Amino acid sequence: MKLSASDLFAVGIRIIGILAIIKSIMVLIMTVPSLFGHNYPGWALSQQIMTLVYPLALLLIGIYLLSGTGRLVNKFYPEEEEIATESAQTIFSLAMKITGMVLIVYFVPDLLRILSNALYIGYYRPMGIDTFEQQLLIAERSLAMLVSILLGFYLLHGGRFFARMAFKSKDTEI
Repeated sequence: MKLSASDLFAVGIRIIGILAIIKSIMVLIMTVPSLFGHNYPGWALSQQIMTLVYPLALLLIGIYLLSGTGRLVNKFYPEEEEIATESAQTIFSLAMKITGMVLIVYFVPDLLRILSNALYIGYYRPMGIDTFEQQLLIAERSLAMLVSILLGFYLLHGGRFFARMAFKSKDTEI
């Protein structure tokens, strides 16, 4: 049986989707109990509810990856039936696309967390509520998250720079 690169990409997408769902369930199990049993003021409760953004986004992404695998495969492997083990370059390209997908999946929820913290700051700072922790979170994570997402999209679309570095000439192909 010969598997095409698109078949292996579909398997990779499904595995990433399952891992995203498992991770979201783990984070929800740790987060949800902290919302109950405390008498939080409104501003603190909204901060606690914002902690649910990450696991819920990850859950939705995981579900999308499982249900939308066909669309993603068609987008990144249009009409390509290249045998996966045909060349080292094909395997390398497949691995880069899956790595790009992983980077995107695990950093998009961080993007949503940063956006929700920015909204929190914009809403509560004028009221005199301390937003220093949210500002630190945004400052610390914004650049790394942005670079990771952009690198993920670059790898997902081929990452030709890295492919040229890895395979400088046809002689190095296995």
